[in-house]
Amino acid sequence: MPERFVYEHTFEGLFVRGLAGRLSPNVKERLREIGLDLDRKLLPAYSVETWTRSVAIAIEALYPGEPEAVAYRLLGERMLAGYQETFTGRAAFQVLRLLGPRRLVERTQQSFRSGNNYTEVRVTDVAPNVVDLWVNEVGPARYIVQGAILAALRALLPGDEGVRVDVLGFTDKGITLRVSWTG
Repeated sequence: MPERFVYEHTFEGLFVRGLAGRLSPNVKERLREIGLDLDRKLLPAYSVETWTRSVAIAIEALYPGEPEAVAYRLLGERMLAGYQETFTGRAAFQVLRLLGPRRLVERTQQSFRSGNNYTEVRVTDVAPNVVDLWVNEVGPARYIVQGAILAALRALLPGDEGVRVDVLGFTDKGITLRVSWTG
């Protein structure tokens, strides 16, 4: 299996923009110790292990006491908010706004693959505004996917309270989400 990487703009979206001003010097030092130095220019890519350890440090610092699934989902929402502020994210969302929610979900693999080299996605239609989405993300980071998709749909459909991204189940190979919207 080829080595898995997470690209610079994913780290920028979460750690530089999404969490701007929310990371203490102690947290930034812990991140530096594992290879993520936020006081220097980001590297073009980081190992998935660095990504996993970095988000775990952020979760511990920012969401103490929250259930793991909730904390990672919230971090996914922050990541997407920050990603929209990056050059890559702004460009992607200009296109996605034109395409609408169904195409956003159908393009999930391309969207996530712009941030890493390993995401695989399968989309299964359930109803006109409902799809099941399987993503090959494992461990607690799978809930980041849930949060990012939820935030992306809310960004496309502001005020749409019918947006839902529910976990149907997961295995050691991935997570299945039920994604629905009313707009």
